[in-house]
Amino acid sequence: MKKLLPVISLIFLFSACEQEAESLQFLNYSVERSSENCDPQTEKCSFIDLNFPVASGNESREKNINQEIQNHLSYILGYEDEPNIGSVEDLADVFIRNYEKTKKDFPGYNTPWEATIYGEISYESDKLISIQFNSEVFEGGAHGYSSVTWLNFNPETGAIYSPDELFTEDFKAFIEEKFRKEQGVPEGEPINSTGLLFENDEFHLPQNIGFSNTKVILYYNAYEIAAYADGPYRMEFPQNEISEYIKIEL
Repeated sequence: MKKLLPVISLIFLFSACEQEAESLQFLNYSVERSSENCDPQTEKCSFIDLNFPVASGNESREKNINQEIQNHLSYILGYEDEPNIGSVEDLADVFIRNYEKTKKDFPGYNTPWEATIYGEISYESDKLISIQFNSEVFEGGAHGYSSVTWLNFNPETGAIYSPDELFTEDFKAFIEEKFRKEQGVPEGEPINSTGLLFENDEFHLPQNIGFSNTKVILYYNAYEIAAYADGPYRMEFPQNEISEYIKIEL
């Protein structure tokens, strides 16, 4: 019986290795499109330039990650409800096609549209993959729109973490206290008492929270809590400073 123990141990060891998920691998991917008769030298050129990481492989988690990235690109461009978009290439084609339609519907319209989205992995570990997207989009109007957004993935499943899965209940109160001090909002006063635009006059965490190798970044994009002219608002904390509020191991 004693001789069987090493053999059994080896069987369990090999079985555990087989069940252990392989590390995710990412590749850089880019899609570019431009309008007809595009002449960049005259700046009369509509274009879209998308650069972002994609998960390499055909497992369900890789498919989940890549679909979520595509959905996020659609969201940034405001095309999340656009029909017949099955790929990022389709998304870029729709952007140029919408510009060409606008130019056709309004003779004399010659304002070029531009969209540049650059995504990169800002943090990667066995428990978390954080992808940051820097975006500049102009589709006519008085001005374009710039944003910084993140997607935070569970590498084991390819699913996006919810804020509740990443942070404890006390995190919001901690951030609100810091926010009020930085923005000069008196304690006990409504959060919008100094001119901010929080919905229902209630503090909330930003829609986008990301991770770098050493920090946690909280980012309120333009319009989220203030007028466009006031721009975005960014807060950064060293990971070790707020580790008590982070549920996963970084």
